[in-house]
Amino acid sequence: MFDYRESKQPHFDLACVSFVKKHNVTDLANKMGVSAQVLRNKLNPDQAHNLSCQELLSLTDLTEDPTLLDGLLAQLQCMPAVPVNELSDGNIANYTLHAAAAVGALANSAVSPERQSRQVKNSIIESVNAGIRHLSLIGLAMQGRVEASPALASVVGAVASVATNGMV
Repeated sequence: MFDYRESKQPHFDLACVSFVKKHNVTDLANKMGVSAQVLRNKLNPDQAHNLSCQELLSLTDLTEDPTLLDGLLAQLQCMPAVPVNELSDGNIANYTLHAAAAVGALANSAVSPERQSRQVKNSIIESVNAGIRHLSLIGLAMQGRVEASPALASVVGAVASVATNGMV
């Protein structure tokens, strides 16, 4: 399923550092029922302690921040997480605007003459992940629309069949 190769980039370590900068670790530790220092150590790449899978899930659930999961997936050379529980058929326009904004931020960084610092690099990665996430939500919402309408599903199936047979 996965062609895992050891990544030379410390994606998960960088995600942990970024996560700590965005959140109050003391509050999160209290909600999780652990010591704030223990949680800081587990989120610090220079420490020997590591997050357990359950702790990773708890942090993601408490914050609704996919940074840690995205870092883990990037370490495995996979695409970012897509929160399907956020999927709503009525939000397609919203997803489209967010995807366009993420692509715009990425384009802005690409043409910027400023030095690409680690902070700028992290911002670019966040924009790419947000764009992928919102484009995936658009695709899932559109798929739901097609599947909800038997007539539309039949038309899409017919067009796809004709297209794959080379008749278009």
